[in-house]
Amino acid sequence: MVGLLTATLMSVGLLTPPALADVRPDQQWYLDAMNSSGLWEVSKGKGVTVAVIDSGVKPTPGLTGRLVPGKSFTSEDPDPHEDVDGHGTEIAALIAGSGAGNTLRGLAPETKILPLRTHVEEGFFSSHEPIIKAIRYAARSDAKIINISQGVSGVDDETYTALQDAIDEANKRGKLVFASAGNQGLKTKTHYPASLPGVVAVGAVDETGTVADFSNHGPYLTLSAPGVPGGTSQASAIASASAALIWAKHPDWTNHQVLRVMVETTGMSQRGEEPSMYLGHGIVRPAQVLVDGDGDPGPADVSPIFSKYYASLEASKSPSPEDGEADGKNEGPPTAKPGKEQEQGDEQVAAQEGTGDSGPPWTAIGIGAAVLVAVAAVVTAIAFRRRTPAQPRY
Repeated sequence: MVGLLTATLMSVGLLTPPALADVRPDQQWYLDAMNSSGLWEVSKGKGVTVAVIDSGVKPTPGLTGRLVPGKSFTSEDPDPHEDVDGHGTEIAALIAGSGAGNTLRGLAPETKILPLRTHVEEGFFSSHEPIIKAIRYAARSDAKIINISQGVSGVDDETYTALQDAIDEANKRGKLVFASAGNQGLKTKTHYPASLPGVVAVGAVDETGTVADFSNHGPYLTLSAPGVPGGTSQASAIASASAALIWAKHPDWTNHQVLRVMVETTGMSQRGEEPSMYLGHGIVRPAQVLVDGDGDPGPADVSPIFSKYYASLEASKSPSPEDGEADGKNEGPPTAKPGKEQEQGDEQVAAQEGTGDSGPPWTAIGIGAAVLVAVAAVVTAIAFRRRTPAQPRY
């Protein structure tokens, strides 16, 4: 019955599975490509907590000492440190894993993980309410970064408003929210929460710096990150970990300043290129910030991407209370309804489709021809997991 319901919802576009992740330690090619050894001489993310809104996080050997008490928002299981699906545990490991016991090595291995469990069933979640509650909980927590490696392709007006209000609260409280763009390989403006104003939507690239053919694209895309073989869920985790490294080194910076240097140090931004529908502003390169000292943090109170959105937030009232957790009332800024042009899309100009550069990965980015052709609506887990990339060193 559950399988039939899932297939039905996916067939009408109302439900998509969490952005896939299935990464082995020997497939973490990006650690060398991103100069992790150089990064870790400067920062390992100590002092920063990342909220992982997912299927729960198990206390594996690689996550020993990394997990803080979390919360489950499912009716099936109240333990946030259980994970039937395994997806949330992998996302946490990609961010903060130590590599102990031949497990995944996180890009920011000294960050803390706040596990917020939103679903139990393998492969999908059945309600938007847990995600909305989890975002609000994360907004009121000590976590500076919120990672959401999941999403849906269709919501009603009420759900849209509730999701946006939760994102608004997180942004008002100075958080950075990263979300996976989705693995359907489609141009879409309706993948939530990634396409919402105030969310840093992350697409996926492979080891050559080419956009993965499964990675969703559109004007809402903000950044890209390594996402093969783990999908845009992996890419979002890598972007979150990159932010954690930078914030740990510069604890006095605001969310705007951290995001600004992330945007400024992509290869595209450094070459003066306009944001692309396929890469956003480009591929995250924290080594340019932490090792090379590039990137100007700029003003603390001005967003580098969502300036109009934040202007509307400043005009609104304080976050609303929920279950007695906060004071004030959040009326939120006026936002577009599902299916209409989003604020974020208005502020990011799409580059000419198909343009690129054949230079080395992480500095000059080529857009693969596969992105320009129609692809299947859903990239299956079986086909996805067959992709085993080479492991070059840069």
